[in-house]
Amino acid sequence: MIRYVVLSVTLLTGAAASAEPVDCDAIVNTAAPVELTYHEGDEASVIQVYRDNSGKTVVWLKTMKGKFVAKGVFEGGILTSGETTSAYAGKFKSSTIKYVERGMPRQFDRRSDLKYSTTSSVVYADGSTRESTTTYDYRFKSAGKESVGPCALDVIRGESDRVNETTGKTSHSWSLYFPQLTAAIIGQTAEPVLDDIRTTFIPMTPIP
Repeated sequence: MIRYVVLSVTLLTGAAASAEPVDCDAIVNTAAPVELTYHEGDEASVIQVYRDNSGKTVVWLKTMKGKFVAKGVFEGGILTSGETTSAYAGKFKSSTIKYVERGMPRQFDRRSDLKYSTTSSVVYADGSTRESTTTYDYRFKSAGKESVGPCALDVIRGESDRVNETTGKTSHSWSLYFPQLTAAIIGQTAEPVLDDIRTTFIPMTPIP
């Protein structure tokens, strides 16, 4: 009997936590922090978005079953710097990155096709460095209101073909851009599927 009561309390507590209310109005009309969970294939990921009124957005990403955490800083919707930490040893334990975008206008709304390039300068944990330039051929696919958890958000869908100018390697990606968050989710293997949204969560931190 005691075991049954304990199990029931546990289930009720979990249900209450999962049913925690989401402030959809704050997501759309203020700079409240937001957490989005999504998946592509069987890979689940989480992003946390922090906005301010100056046009700066900080996005944290946790993926690879929690073994990789990245932080990106955007100014006017353009990625300017980043940091990564991981559960792995060696040079990929951490990195710092500077980005230079060419051809992308500030606050690009993703509703039109665009060709642009990004040069990244990376410093790895062991002090080694790498610089490379990637060109993007972005194509707008659709725009409209979509349900994300209990909220209706503007979502702009697009796809990109990419070429690493250093190695010649090509790749394809899918993007879901949220104008109200000035943030995007990128799928590397398939179009991302949105799972949930929260306004109350534990902030991400680098992997020690």
